[in-house]
Amino acid sequence: MSPLEKELESALLDLYEKWKEIGYRAGFFRRMLYPSDRIYKGPVGTVKHLLGKTPTENSGFERLRRARRLDLTIEALLNEKKWHSLFEEWEIARAAERLRP
Repeated sequence: MSPLEKELESALLDLYEKWKEIGYRAGFFRRMLYPSDRIYKGPVGTVKHLLGKTPTENSGFERLRRARRLDLTIEALLNEKKWHSLFEEWEIARAAERLRP
């Protein structure tokens, strides 16, 4: 894992902790970041996995939208240019599109 990927992992875990503060427990998300878990995807794989799915009513994205906390989404995190080298253009565009009202 590159230094930038490790930094992304840390940022994702920070988001997870902030979600807990507003009552959102994202156990599946957390598991995707633990190498010993069978659903491990790593930081980049986790973001790619979530961006590849369409948000449903019960998805983390929609829960955060209803809580008026889009600032705590992975989409908002991906808006930071520092992460762009880790992702495809379409993934960055999808993240930005989801944040639009």
